[in-house]
Amino acid sequence: MPDILSVIAKYGYSSLFAALLLEAIGLPIPGALALLAAGAASAAGAMHPALAFGVAIGAMLIGDTALYVTGRHSGWALLGFLCGLSLSPEVCILRSAKWFYKRGRTTLLFAKFLPGVNTMAPPLAGSMHMRASQFLRFDFGGVLFYAIAYGGLGYLFRDVFRMVAGGLQAFSRAVGWVILVGLIGFVC
Repeated sequence: MPDILSVIAKYGYSSLFAALLLEAIGLPIPGALALLAAGAASAAGAMHPALAFGVAIGAMLIGDTALYVTGRHSGWALLGFLCGLSLSPEVCILRSAKWFYKRGRTTLLFAKFLPGVNTMAPPLAGSMHMRASQFLRFDFGGVLFYAIAYGGLGYLFRDVFRMVAGGLQAFSRAVGWVILVGLIGFVC
């Protein structure tokens, strides 16, 4: 597992943008970790906090808007495709739709914090013909809250984050060596 702090520090804003855009469109990328790393890199002086924040907001809004527009034009077909990637597609669609119907527009304010719902909320809003201005307003609020929460935690607790990221990297190396030794022992 690559040290995400090093990746963000090395490639900077472009890696932050890519990670958050890919997460926003539904790929299993740890966007929260990217925001934590960007916050820690900002605290260390490797990134400018305002620029990192702007890049993060922009990436997530672009991804969410793309899903909203696609959901608006394709309706439930996109939702079926996205849920088809999950282990239980029917439950995915029903759970996401129920969540959105029950909580409405406010779902967009906290959807980023809920795995599965974060990807399903924008196309659901589009397929339900939510006004674009209303979608953008609520989505912007949710994206802002998400970026402040995780980026702020990374900024405030950069030393803790660095230790955790370093520990995860050391653990992954140790597991790799154990697997390698086990394979060599199995073959011999």
